[in-house]
Amino acid sequence: MQIVVCVKQVPDTSKVTWSKDNNLVREGMISILNPYDEFAISCALEIKKKFKNVVINVISMGPNQAKEVLEYALARGCDRAILLSDKKFAASDTLATGTILAAGIKKFIPDFDLILCGQFAIDGDTAQTGATISSILNVPLVSYVDKIVNADKNMAIVKQAYEAGDWISKVQNPSVVCVLGKETKKQLRVGNYVRAQDLGIETYGFSDLDLKPDEVGILGSPTYVKRAFRLEYNREKQEITENVAEFLCKLAKGEKNG
Repeated sequence: MQIVVCVKQVPDTSKVTWSKDNNLVREGMISILNPYDEFAISCALEIKKKFKNVVINVISMGPNQAKEVLEYALARGCDRAILLSDKKFAASDTLATGTILAAGIKKFIPDFDLILCGQFAIDGDTAQTGATISSILNVPLVSYVDKIVNADKNMAIVKQAYEAGDWISKVQNPSVVCVLGKETKKQLRVGNYVRAQDLGIETYGFSDLDLKPDEVGILGSPTYVKRAFRLEYNREKQEITENVAEFLCKLAKGEKNG
């Protein structure tokens, strides 16, 4: 069984700093593995414990420094790591990113059975990359999964978490499953990283993929971020000292609470 886990190196959003113009200050920003992708790796490793002949391929699109998260994934127990990196990929939005990842999977892991993605990336929260990969590869998509109950080459049984309650779904493989759980980084031993170094990381660029220039980077990105800004909390707290229904009626009429 061939499992693919898509991972992303993201800024540590708990340590974000802002400029006077309310833009993110990226210089010196610490990068981490997206926590949702960490959970995707854990899901893949759980499947590997249950079945023989399971190969976990981890793939990422990003700059050369993204090798750090791929090396970590190998140290955790994944079997193969692929980095798609090229200057032409710079400024790719979710559509272009999904296109690049799908092309990499199709070419280098053509016999994939299950693709796992984090439901969100904490630096964007768009939840679009997994869906894009699913659409391009023409395979089923299951989102908001907080547990993979069972999975093999033929099917995956998953538990989806919604506000209205949980839902058990069965999907035919190959498929894309976007997982919702979040995890913190695991503490690994030196021997784990020795294993990762022995396995190594495969690196490919634009010329290695069957893509056109207008499918990647800025040319392949119909969306862009115009501005990032902080939420400002300027609401005042007001204590209700009367019947709530009466208060709401006064509020609707524009009257103030006495």
